[in-house]
Amino acid sequence: MNKISINNFSEVEIEILNKLNKYGKGYIVGGAIRDILLGLKPKDVDFTTNLPYETLKDLFNKYNPKETGKSFGVLRIRVNDIDYEIAKFREDNYEEKDGIKIIPEEKKVSFVDDIKNDLARRDFTINAMAYNETEGIVDLFNGQKDIENKVINFVGNAEERIIEDPLRVLRAFRFMSRLNFSLSENTIEAIKKQKYLLKNIPEERITMEFSKLLLGENIKNALTLMKDTGVLELIIPEFKATYDFEQYNPHHNLDLFNHIISVVSKVPADLELKYSALLHDIAKPIVQTFDEKGIAHYKTHEIVGADMARDILTRLKLPVKLIDTVAEIIKKHMILYRDVTDKKFNKLLSEMGYDNLWRLIEHCNADNGSKNNEVVSTENDLHERLKRAVEKQMQVTVNDLAINGKDLIELGFTGTEIGQIKRDLLDKYLSEEIKNKKEEMLEYVKEKYIKK
Repeated sequence: MNKISINNFSEVEIEILNKLNKYGKGYIVGGAIRDILLGLKPKDVDFTTNLPYETLKDLFNKYNPKETGKSFGVLRIRVNDIDYEIAKFREDNYEEKDGIKIIPEEKKVSFVDDIKNDLARRDFTINAMAYNETEGIVDLFNGQKDIENKVINFVGNAEERIIEDPLRVLRAFRFMSRLNFSLSENTIEAIKKQKYLLKNIPEERITMEFSKLLLGENIKNALTLMKDTGVLELIIPEFKATYDFEQYNPHHNLDLFNHIISVVSKVPADLELKYSALLHDIAKPIVQTFDEKGIAHYKTHEIVGADMARDILTRLKLPVKLIDTVAEIIKKHMILYRDVTDKKFNKLLSEMGYDNLWRLIEHCNADNGSKNNEVVSTENDLHERLKRAVEKQMQVTVNDLAINGKDLIELGFTGTEIGQIKRDLLDKYLSEEIKNKKEEMLEYVKEKYIKK
C-alpha cells in the first residue's frame, strides 16, 4: 500500500486545505485518499470542514463559489478548470417509511463539529478516510486495513448502510470490479438480505452504477457474485435463464452464463462492447433446438438476441445511439465466423463504419477465445483486414466516381438526391458490387432509382 503526504496534492489543493485549517478544521476526504493509497491518480479531490457555510463563501469568493445546495452545506469552486467540492461536517437525517430509510426534504442533513460523525455517514471503509498535514490520515473504520486486504466493508452496520441507500449494493460491486477487490462475508450477507430494496431506486441511477462496474477489470468475478447473491436478475431478469444452462455443442465447454462473462471480461473497456458481450447470447435459451445426435443449435439467436437487447437496454434507459450500436453488433456477431470475402468485409465497413466494425472484430475475438474450439482462423487477421479496407476507402471518395452530379442531373435528379445516390454508388463500389465505370454505374442508378 502506498503512503500519503501533502506532496500528493497540487498547489491549489494545498492552498485550499491550508486556508480551511487557518480558520478552522479542514480535511481532504473520501475517494482521493483511497486512490492515493492504491497508487492511483484521484479523479476528484473533495474537502470537508467545520467552517460555517457563509464563512466558506467569503473565504473562496474569488473563485466564484457555486451553491450546490445550502441545505447540504456544500460549496463548489472551479480553479484552473478543475472542480472542487467543500462540504461542512454533516450527518444524514433519515426517517423510516414502509421499512425503508428516507431523507426528509425539509431537513436532509444536520451539521456537526466532529469529523467522526461525518466519516460515519459514508458508505465503505475505504471511502471513509480523511487527511490533513497536521493529523495525517484519519482512519476510524480500518479503511487502510481493508485496502491492504483488498476487501470491501461497509461502515458500521452493513444492512443499515444499504437501507439508507440501496444503490450501495451496486456500488459495492462497482468497487469490486474497478479495484479488483473482494466483498467481505458480512457485506455479502447484507446484500443478500437487502438486495430487493434496489426496486425502489430509479432506473437511471441503477444503470449508471451498472455501466461503471461493467468497465472494471474484475468484472468476471463481480458478475459471478452478482449472480450468486441474486442481484443480477434484479437488474436484468432475462439473465436468470442463462444460469447453469448447458450448451450441448462441441464448440462450447462452458455453460452459457460462464461463456458470457468470459466474453465480457475479454473485450476492451468500451461500454458498447461490454453491453454487446453481456447480451450477445441472451436469446439462446429461447431458440435452442437439438439434432438427431443430441447436439444443440441456436439458429437466429443473434437476430432474436438483438431485439431482446434493444428491449433490455431501452428499459435501462441507456442512450439510443448506444442501444443501436449494441443491437447491430449482436445481430452481426456471427458473420465473421464464416469465410468472409474481401468484398463482404468491405461492405461491412461501409455499413457499420470503422468504430463499429472494430467493435465487431473485438467481440468476435473475445467470443472465439471463450469457446472450446476455434471457429475463426488465427491466420485470418481481422484487424489487418480492417486496416486494408480502410486504406481502400481512403483512396476513393464520391469525387472519384466515374459519374458526377451533372450526369445525375441529366437523369432528372436534384438537390439532396444527388448526394445520396453518389454515397450509395461509393458503397457499392467499395463492397465490390459494381465497378467504377460510367456505363455500369448509370445502369445501376436507372434500375434502382428511376421509376418505370
